[in-house]
Amino acid sequence: MADGRTLAEALRVLTDGADLGAFRRANPGLRVRLVAQREEFDGSLQHALLLKEPDGSTVSLSWSPDLGLPWPLRGVHRAAEHLLLRVNGVETPVARAVACLDFVWDERGVADRLVTDCLVREALEEEPEPISDAELQRAMDAFRRARGLLTGAGTRAWMERNHISHAELEELVTVEASVARLRSRVAAGRVEDWFAAHGRELDAVRLARVVLAPANPRSPANPRSPESPRSSGLGSSGLGSPGLGNPDDFLADVERAFAAGLAVPGEVFVTARRPELAGEIGEEAAEVVLSAAPGTLAGPFPTALGDLTVKVLAVEPAVLDDAVRDLVERRIFAEWIERRRRAAKIEWFWGTAERTGGTRENQPER
Repeated sequence: MADGRTLAEALRVLTDGADLGAFRRANPGLRVRLVAQREEFDGSLQHALLLKEPDGSTVSLSWSPDLGLPWPLRGVHRAAEHLLLRVNGVETPVARAVACLDFVWDERGVADRLVTDCLVREALEEEPEPISDAELQRAMDAFRRARGLLTGAGTRAWMERNHISHAELEELVTVEASVARLRSRVAAGRVEDWFAAHGRELDAVRLARVVLAPANPRSPANPRSPESPRSSGLGSSGLGSPGLGNPDDFLADVERAFAAGLAVPGEVFVTARRPELAGEIGEEAAEVVLSAAPGTLAGPFPTALGDLTVKVLAVEPAVLDDAVRDLVERRIFAEWIERRRRAAKIEWFWGTAERTGGTRENQPER
């Protein structure tokens, strides 16, 4: 528990405007948040200082000036129609949620994206990541390139289509840049150790591939013959696809299959890392592909779209270059977010009554 001197200094931050940054630096063992809340009862702005101890307990200090809203009425509110989510007191309006879904996050699901956004904003409130004008310009350029907005006219048309002002666009890009800075901060000093322990998970393979529609048993080696043999699963060796014939003829076979309407439209040449390949065909099959020699046919493997057969062109063990370093930082960041999520108080304000109000989605770790 914070001692009396620490609490007195915290009160000075609330009442006298003492330097919050200096208080944080003087108390590195505490997670410190200054929370502002607009009271729905009268619209007044109230402040509280939250001091979270290493053991997870929290001291909350608040102060009200003369003629302020009486204490019994503070915190009296109903969930506004525009409010979707609150995590650790950080609120997400519906408009913010739409921005997250459309522009900022690329995470597992809608709920995860929204909770992640709240947790990230909480961390950035505790330790802000200032963005310089030069960094903002680089982030804006990257934002536009990623969306194909290569001209001023194209950018303006995109903004009009999405009903976004220039100030709102800068805010979105600032959030994206701040998240990138936070991700680097969380991963600092941990990338090499993570890669040494898990680098094999980021191995990549270059493939030529075809998916045959599941309703049609004909093979591309002889697309007009229903009796053409096709193996299923991994077979005895886990390699090869009798229905596709010689590996040297694979691309010609793929062309014939597509022309005959037997192949599912999609990319033929791809580079896939172990996690995405395993997500499509399973860990065991992914290991078969990544262990195969270049030039080998592997499959067919059942997928949601049909049977996948690949020709292995090259296998590339992961090396810690800039691209892989970015992937490692993202994996470390995702693990960090998951730890914070397990300890968070999560309240949803939509859906059934069971999900509304003070429902605690996860209990803190003990």
